[in-house]
Amino acid sequence: MANDATLRPAALYGATVSFLALLFVVGLMMGSRWISPSQILAALDGSSDLLTRITLLELRLPRNLLGLLGGAALGVAGAIMQGVTRNSLSSPGLTGVIASAALAVVSLRTLGSPGAMWLPLMALGGGLLGGALTFAIAGRRKLQPERVVLAGIAVTSLATALTTGLLLVSGAEAAELYYWLAGSLMGRGWLQLQMVLPWLLLPLFALLVTQRPFRLLQLDDDLAQAMGLAVGLWRLVFLLLALLLAAALVAFTGPIVFIGLVAPHIARRMIGNQIQHWLPLSALLGGLLLLAADILARQLAFPQELPVGMLTALIGAPWLIYLLNSRTSPRSA
Repeated sequence: MANDATLRPAALYGATVSFLALLFVVGLMMGSRWISPSQILAALDGSSDLLTRITLLELRLPRNLLGLLGGAALGVAGAIMQGVTRNSLSSPGLTGVIASAALAVVSLRTLGSPGAMWLPLMALGGGLLGGALTFAIAGRRKLQPERVVLAGIAVTSLATALTTGLLLVSGAEAAELYYWLAGSLMGRGWLQLQMVLPWLLLPLFALLVTQRPFRLLQLDDDLAQAMGLAVGLWRLVFLLLALLLAAALVAFTGPIVFIGLVAPHIARRMIGNQIQHWLPLSALLGGLLLLAADILARQLAFPQELPVGMLTALIGAPWLIYLLNSRTSPRSA
């Protein structure tokens, strides 16, 4: 029995990491110019031609790393929100966080000339306001999933309407902002990865060392308090960490929705009650989903490139409908 309990997570991690590594290599190979595995190895040891080296090391490698890390951040953010609110439909995209963060960034870029390092702070402020408004509308005490989704839709609609109004007065920058609002990894390189890295790695490290409080928050509040946990304080801490992960990514990639909903649900089904594996597996699956969506975005309309946010929405919207139907379907006697 003990062996089964340890082997199953090991097998899941092994399969997920293997598939993720395969996708990462495929992402390095595919694009407007095909690069073979042997050319990848040659570029890494410096023996390839200049064009291959630039394409691989300056364009595709940082883009893949950002997709991997960004997807992991969204997966973890979604798992945190679902875990600490005990609401299976909570996620950054469904609670107004991503749309509000995007509104804040568009406001800053339209009304001012900000430095790139201000964008995560502005996104964080906007996301915090949007998330707080959603939970206030839904009711702070009884966060029924359907109420949270409806409140999140209302806040997202408001943020989207305000964003559209700003775009009408943004002048020549409107076209770039429209594409940014669809969510994309195109054109992201080492500079963007370097700027977003601290905003993602620090919260992820903080979550790594606070696994015990997160697991205790899955229990009944009275039981968690009896075990010495300051429930209200830790719930706020975890929600702020989730917000930081989602908002920081929005600042550099635009809004990418539904990864934070789908990845934690798949991870939870895979690990069952072994809650200690939920966050790591959500991170791996989030990275896998975003990498897969980015590869499809590059190939489906070749030589054009689709916004990756559009593809994640096409994947996630049917999943949300399925989850809502499974919650509201009549139970058999």
